[in-house]
Amino acid sequence: YTRPYTLSLHDALPIFCALLLFLLVRPSARPGFAGARWQWHVLRSICGWLGITCMFAAVARMPLAEATAISFLNPLVAMFLAVVMLGERLGPRKLMAAGCGICGAVLILRPGSEALQPSALFALGAALFMGLEVIFVKRLSSSEPALRVLLINNAIGCAISLTVAAF
Repeated sequence: YTRPYTLSLHDALPIFCALLLFLLVRPSARPGFAGARWQWHVLRSICGWLGITCMFAAVARMPLAEATAISFLNPLVAMFLAVVMLGERLGPRKLMAAGCGICGAVLILRPGSEALQPSALFALGAALFMGLEVIFVKRLSSSEPALRVLLINNAIGCAISLTVAAF
């Protein structure tokens, strides 16, 4: 599992404008929106935005290394969510990789360090939301063209970020 790229307003607006320009220049590349699974697109964008927001909140309240180590557990969260939500199977290799990931996080966090604090819940929230985003991306990528997924995610990301930035 790879970590999906999640957009902030700083990134979403230029990418969205570039996508629109690309679609104006190449009308044949325009994806159709009939049959789009809007609920999955919205959930993916919301989870991505909440994941990044939780990560920024964690970094603002605790040391960067600890916040990053906790939030980088999102592939493990995604792996276990894939078992529950997508019916995937965990073999010995995946379980061993998950164990190595947890060991790596423990090495960085040094048990008993500052990572075990209430603000670490933000980093755990980031891992959870980003793990959920991976599941939604997997569901979308199996049934929709990549350009449609990219365009809709950037549009929703821009709308969410512009709304929050307005306040």
